[in-house]
Amino acid sequence: MNCSVYLDRRVFSSGEPIYITLINLGNTPINIGSWQVIDANGRIVYSIEPPQIMISPSSSFVVVWFQFDNDGKPVSRGRYRVVWRPVANGNVLECLSDFFEVS
Repeated sequence: MNCSVYLDRRVFSSGEPIYITLINLGNTPINIGSWQVIDANGRIVYSIEPPQIMISPSSSFVVVWFQFDNDGKPVSRGRYRVVWRPVANGNVLECLSDFFEVS
């Protein structure tokens, strides 16, 4: 796997900003692509395709999720994970974070 998604802890308070580190573990630059937050059932809660930033090999980029869904409503308590789909040489990769809890 050429990418990794890192969160600094497993439990977050409701409404707290969640800092997500997207890490390029490969030896070629990758575009940030898109990232999503899904719930424990695999349903997409939040999805974004930010401006395409290049992440150099062995580098990372931090994004923030403010616990809102795609409609701008606060998410409920529960288990979530981040799905990151960076693009390397025209190929879409997929990296998942561990599940984390909003309590």
